Amino acid sequence: MAWSVLIKNGTVVDGSGAPGVAADVALEGDRIAAVGPALTGQAARTIDAKGLMVAPGFIDIHSHSDLVYQTCPSAESKVRQGVTTEVVGMCGFSPGPIGQGREDEVRDWIGGIGSKPRVSWHSFGEYLDSVRGLGVSVNVVQFVGHGALRWAAMGSDNRPATPDEQKKMEGLLAEALDAGAWGYSTGLVYAPSVYGSTEELIALAKSMAKRGGQYFSHVRGEAATLEKAYEEAIRIGEEGGVPLQIAHVKASGRENWGKMERALRMISDARARGVDVTGDVYPYPAGSTKMDNLLPSWMHDGGTAKLLERLADPASRRRAVADCLISGERWRTGSGSYGWDEVMVATCSREELAGKSLAELARLTGREPAEAMMDLVLSEGAGVSMVGFSQSEENVAIASADPHTMIGSDSLSLHAGPGPHPGKPHPRSYGTFPRVLGVYCREKQLFSFEQAVHKMTGMPAAKLHLKDRGIVKTGHAADLALFDPKTVRDEATFPDPHRHPVGIPYVIVNGQVVVDGPRYHAVPAGRVLTR
Repeated sequence: MAWSVLIKNGTVVDGSGAPGVAADVALEGDRIAAVGPALTGQAARTIDAKGLMVAPGFIDIHSHSDLVYQTCPSAESKVRQGVTTEVVGMCGFSPGPIGQGREDEVRDWIGGIGSKPRVSWHSFGEYLDSVRGLGVSVNVVQFVGHGALRWAAMGSDNRPATPDEQKKMEGLLAEALDAGAWGYSTGLVYAPSVYGSTEELIALAKSMAKRGGQYFSHVRGEAATLEKAYEEAIRIGEEGGVPLQIAHVKASGRENWGKMERALRMISDARARGVDVTGDVYPYPAGSTKMDNLLPSWMHDGGTAKLLERLADPASRRRAVADCLISGERWRTGSGSYGWDEVMVATCSREELAGKSLAELARLTGREPAEAMMDLVLSEGAGVSMVGFSQSEENVAIASADPHTMIGSDSLSLHAGPGPHPGKPHPRSYGTFPRVLGVYCREKQLFSFEQAVHKMTGMPAAKLHLKDRGIVKTGHAADLALFDPKTVRDEATFPDPHRHPVGIPYVIVNGQVVVDGPRYHAVPAGRVLTR
């Protein structure tokens, strides 16, 4: 027998959660051709996996890399973690569809999270065709954002959708599903998704239920309103008749840390009555988003241009401070309250500010912290990203170990070419999956390597009904991650985030060896996957 790649002497952790077994894996083209002990035959390439675990390629169930594929088709910071498939279009954000004449508005809307894409499409199908032409190195599972649907159907105004606008959103969603979308996502603390009512979201869910669409939700508050937000999300999934994924399960703000176990019980109770609800977690006590999301939702009404007008208006600033400032020391948001030393500038045009907290920014500028924050967002045209420390390490561990959660990075893939890197983005872009393996498995022993791999592979594949990925099995797609259980770990930190992990020497995407020891082959190995 002749194989394209033969992986010898490894321990196969197949993604099902079953114990690892000593076995070889043979690939032929983009498929797994055989799995078993002591495989023989000629191979164009043989990899000695002695001491390594051979796992399915990791599936990042919650990613925002669709916002940067134009500038980073190699997806290097993700693939070096073992990721072979990214689920994108999350939190209500997606690059398509785009209404005629709204191209610049949408570019500004998503620009604070990723780069501003060069828009050459309007329909969702045209957008997916553009991704296919980029030659990405990772597989792509694309959702359509509820925010994008609202922008295309009715703009960014804070008001209910009219019956005609509701029908238009449902039509755009149907077009996206026909083109290859897997469902729709919400970001119910972000404009304009925040302006959608529960009834609007249920109607959208019902419209795609028979088509197999899924509902992925950044819920309407992860802090004081956490339980109500989970109730709403579960209601949408249950009444809409669609599978539900709750994004980045967390309890934000120290005053809400005690709510985590109750939130997880709500998921298990809903599952017990037949609701297909699961969640995802990133293994860090800090999140990241656009800094303008610290501002109340009324400031975003009408889009970025209106936001900047309000930031330039002293009366609007006073109103924002009255709404959000707590005793002069903490800032209240839908994602929890932050102390001024708990919010860090991640990326902006002023490189010298990257890594500085809002407390430090206030001292540098001689302004009150709230004013310094609003000054920065205004001067950067809302193109500032931040890292916010709002969670407890204990809760992150509890949520990660829950049997109904899987792993999602909630991050962008970043280019790791020569030269200095911009800013200090969240280290999860480089370290999420090796951190789970190194810290949560090996060091904290919260779960076994087999369970961790299941949370990263078989479990998300089952959620998405990816029938030929997520399991090391003959006939399945040749997506594999080989890691050393003794040495795998994340190297990226908050002060120094642009560092690749160690202990993942080989990553194979659709049969092509992309991570090859110290070498990275930025080949167009990935595919846009459709339902």
